[in-house]
Amino acid sequence: MRRARGGPAAALAAAVALAVLTGCGAGGGPARPDPGPAPGPRSTAAAPEPDAAASRLLARAEQVLISRCMAERGFAYAVTEPPAPERRSFPYGVDDVEWARANGYGGRAAREDERARAADPNQRWFHRLPARERAAARTALMGASPVGLSARTPTGMTLTASTQGCLAQAQRALYGDLAAWFRVKVVTMNLRPAQEERVRRDPRYTEAVGQWAACMRAAGRPYDSPDASRSAAAALADGLPAERADAAETALAVTEATCATGTPLSRVSRALDHTYGDEVRALHRDEIDLRRRLQKDALPRAERVVSPPDRSTDATTRSGGSHA
Repeated sequence: MRRARGGPAAALAAAVALAVLTGCGAGGGPARPDPGPAPGPRSTAAAPEPDAAASRLLARAEQVLISRCMAERGFAYAVTEPPAPERRSFPYGVDDVEWARANGYGGRAAREDERARAADPNQRWFHRLPARERAAARTALMGASPVGLSARTPTGMTLTASTQGCLAQAQRALYGDLAAWFRVKVVTMNLRPAQEERVRRDPRYTEAVGQWAACMRAAGRPYDSPDASRSAAAALADGLPAERADAAETALAVTEATCATGTPLSRVSRALDHTYGDEVRALHRDEIDLRRRLQKDALPRAERVVSPPDRSTDATTRSGGSHA
């Protein structure tokens, strides 16, 4: 997957991870008619959000299909467990003093995540491949170039992907209408950035940030925004041993959170986030509903794919390309 205007090619492992997170493969050739079945007539009742078990089943079925496809093309691909739930985030500044005291800005958790990525059997396998085989494996997984699928995010970015490759083949097998799945996945996975963009443009948020910045200056931390504070924390920790880096990060995060709760920033940002979240979801209700219906319709196919032997597969005993 890439922006329509292109850009420098990312490393293979990063490209694989990015494609997975957005539900896109990158790949080539002109767009072809999608032979998969189209979704049925729209129901008047909105489909419910898949629960955790259903989400895990769909993710595992997709990986099993990718693994089989890659094997047919001469490449190994491990079926790994889905990623852990997303960690708590603070897009408008840390505003939980106790959390900040225990976690700083999350540097320790980030290191744990990095170690988990480094231990992923698929990433290790891709990195060990010679350059020519690595390119061939990437093409097998994601297609030769990101052509055939296109969708626009709620923030206005156009993303493209391939109709070819094992990732596209697996998603077509599960969801039927690959183009529709790509579109709703791109839109719904990018609702949060659109929501946050609206919050940051609101004059009430800007005013609250100004009051927060005055509090920070009074505390000897002259940063104009929470983003600047976070950047300063990274600079303070750069080159320090982990223990000292964590201490420096934590001290600044606690000050940030104290000022966020001691000024209107926490209250205003939470209220605006709720308001604009409702607004963004209302604007994209059709895509949200269609994604849920495609997922619901895919569950019986996922059940058939994830047979008992697949369910018991030990992901750590196989090597391949990560898709979590």
